[in-house]
Amino acid sequence: MKVFKTFFSMKVTLVLLFAYALSCGIATWLENDFGVEYARAVIYGAFWFDILHFFLTLNLLGIVLFSRMWSRGKKASFLLHCSFLLIVLGAGITRYFGVEGGMHIREGESSNLVVSTEKYLTLFDKSNGGEISFPVLFTPKLQKDFFQNFSLNGKNLTLKSLHYIPLEESEYSAPILKVELSDGEQSRTILLIENYAIENIASFELGDRTYALSWGPKFITLPFSIKLDDFVLTRYAGSMSPSSFESIVQVEDGGVSKPYKIFMNNVFDYGGYRFFQSSYDEDELGTILSVNKDPGKYPTYAGYTLLILASLWLLIAPNSRLALLRKYLKAHSHIAGALLLLCFAPIYAQDAERIVNLVEKIQTNSKEHTQAFSTLLVQDFGGRVKPMDTMAMDFIHKMTKKNVLLGMDYNQVILGMLIFPDEFRAIKMFSIKSPKLKDALSIPQSEKLLAFSDVFDENGYKLANYIQEANRKKPAERDTFDKEVLALDERINVAYNVYSGEFLRIFPKSQTQKWFPPSQELTKQAQIAFIGYFQGLREGIEQNIWEDADVWLDSIKAYQKQYGSSLFPSPQKISLEIWLNHFNAFYYLIFIYLFLGFALLFVALYSIVFKPLPKLSKGLYVLIVLGSVLESFALLVRWYAGDHAPWSNAYESMIFISWASVVAGVAFFPRSSLTQSMASLLSGIVLFVANLGFMDPQITNLVPVLKSYWLNIHVFVITASYGFLGLSMMLGLMSLVLFVFREKKESINQSLLNLHCINEISMIIGLLMLTTGNFLGGVWANESWGRYWGWDPKETWALISIVIYTIVLHLRFIPRLNSPYVFAVASVWGFYSILMTYFGVNYYLSGMHSYASGDNLPIPSFLWYCLALSVVLPLLAFPKRGLKSPKLHQ
Repeated sequence: MKVFKTFFSMKVTLVLLFAYALSCGIATWLENDFGVEYARAVIYGAFWFDILHFFLTLNLLGIVLFSRMWSRGKKASFLLHCSFLLIVLGAGITRYFGVEGGMHIREGESSNLVVSTEKYLTLFDKSNGGEISFPVLFTPKLQKDFFQNFSLNGKNLTLKSLHYIPLEESEYSAPILKVELSDGEQSRTILLIENYAIENIASFELGDRTYALSWGPKFITLPFSIKLDDFVLTRYAGSMSPSSFESIVQVEDGGVSKPYKIFMNNVFDYGGYRFFQSSYDEDELGTILSVNKDPGKYPTYAGYTLLILASLWLLIAPNSRLALLRKYLKAHSHIAGALLLLCFAPIYAQDAERIVNLVEKIQTNSKEHTQAFSTLLVQDFGGRVKPMDTMAMDFIHKMTKKNVLLGMDYNQVILGMLIFPDEFRAIKMFSIKSPKLKDALSIPQSEKLLAFSDVFDENGYKLANYIQEANRKKPAERDTFDKEVLALDERINVAYNVYSGEFLRIFPKSQTQKWFPPSQELTKQAQIAFIGYFQGLREGIEQNIWEDADVWLDSIKAYQKQYGSSLFPSPQKISLEIWLNHFNAFYYLIFIYLFLGFALLFVALYSIVFKPLPKLSKGLYVLIVLGSVLESFALLVRWYAGDHAPWSNAYESMIFISWASVVAGVAFFPRSSLTQSMASLLSGIVLFVANLGFMDPQITNLVPVLKSYWLNIHVFVITASYGFLGLSMMLGLMSLVLFVFREKKESINQSLLNLHCINEISMIIGLLMLTTGNFLGGVWANESWGRYWGWDPKETWALISIVIYTIVLHLRFIPRLNSPYVFAVASVWGFYSILMTYFGVNYYLSGMHSYASGDNLPIPSFLWYCLALSVVLPLLAFPKRGLKSPKLHQ
């Protein structure tokens, strides 16, 4: 009984959860460095990892039963824990009894063969019929030995691996495996080449029987066939980027044919199997379908449903932990909430005196005309038609990481580069940091900027050899020099597109949805209009005479309406997009949120130490609310302008996290000035990061898989959770600061207890949203490409974050760890799992969710300061940690 009591204790639970999170984290780095198969062999697919899953499930079941959770007025919590048991049950059924593979079909052809995702050693008895298969996994880093005794058609056999040769060392275009088959009397050594076709399997004799042995995917024969009538690929207008692709198929079953369409996010179910549009052949005459048979779907989906219902119930249940925390806060309400003065004075210097006069003319003479130029429509390389204002902003920001150059706005810079390319090529506008790169380009080490002309000499492009060498390396092997070479090359190419006029896709053709630049073959009408406008621009800038330029610009706009109106955005959409570009709400809100956050923090601290200032606190709170309203409006404008929810890339998800953070503070905790100040500060910091140079604010078209209502549901929920968990981190920091200055003054102690309760509420809401969002992502994945979970680094780190915050919220069940100090420290340290989930995976690990391909950005220096603060602050607060957690009553 003592053994059971020990195993089904919270201490063991936390140890198991930590071991699980640590294992998953290590696996993501192993996958990044050595490949997916290695990570699966060592961790994800290892027997010990299955045992860890089993112990976690058994521990959870035991705690639910021994604690009689259902009979303690905690029915919502009971259902929540039961949902995890259902999900694990469904996942286990899917893993051990499900089928997952792929099917390749060419147009006009039929297929009933599914190629399994997992690889097998399969022995065929050609003499008597029958076969037996064993799943195997060999990797270059882990040559897993295989040994199996078995019986096939009454014959006892032994099959074992002798030697594995990876692809890199193989003389063939595939890995090689040497195995030995023995019947007890004789043995036969067989050399196997990993194959994907049945016809490649060779026969051999052993004793009195004939066998065949294959190594590779297993071929599953379906009781029906799929015929591909047509594969249809639709691209965004005027681009090569896929908008959608679908397979028009016929199901041939017993002489009966039925037509169906399979496309991204539209699954085809038949005969217990599910077919998903996965990919297609390069010639667009064949389709690749993912296929699975999932007997665990229904218990898994039942678990997901129960999870969502239980989470909602927890938010409103009268006896839940959240309700008790709210009751405590209501009984001990205390107005709690430092002044910020930030000065940014960007200074830009330019030594090229010969272009000073030209720049001054562009600044002064073109202001009025650039307003009209900014509304000219242009088609980007992704096929989106947008105002020139957006295109100019995107290009100049990519080149300079700024929106202003030498006092010229981005529209003026674009006009200057077009009309006066020689002068602008000499302007130093590209930042450069690497000393090695400066030496390679023969640039003085003191220079921080270089010009377009600096990267060319009489031999051509100076970066050519360095780019070729960097591209040959794997992303993980590229050093800082390689990364800066590639980044600079990208910016130089953007500038080249401007100087060459290739970006100026302003002329539509009536018979196509693609728009063309002036360098392409145009109608005589378009040629005359462009030449006239080009000459008018030069005259306007040099002599400040704009009549001709205005007339020809109107002529080009009329041409666009005549031949390209089918792609025109509405006038309201154009105006709002330009307003969003110029007003730049997400930039100015940085200073608004930071100023108001520090001001309210100062007032809150003053109220704790001296006397309350309720009117000033309320006034600052109202201003923060107005800031959140402005940000909400800007998000809606971006949604309207981009035709999709504004959380489809790194920049958009950052601004949404900022919005979620401030809304979490002002909407959920309106009585706590400290919480509101932390929410405002967090929002300002997140927006600051979003506006750093490595974030791309460009509005782009969606890739096909994101064209789903699941984008709005899954991404909204999981990204909003970051706001609550970020707020929890800020409250933890504020609590530690109060601990440092804590005396026996009752007001500080009570403020700490209040902050502790608010912190826990914010963390519970954030964790529920993170968990729900992550499992909703599993539903999206299953409905899009036929699997809930692929151990992709992004989803794995989201799971790790769930486990980490589960540990933090359950620390209170360990008496020695049940204190506001421990919880504050844990809420700060726990947030690093969110940073890894959001930033680390996106930029340092390879995976389908990554914005980069692994190791593409240096670790920001400010992160080391944050880590130092996360260690030093708890140490300073440690001597005054002796504050007990509040007692919560029903």
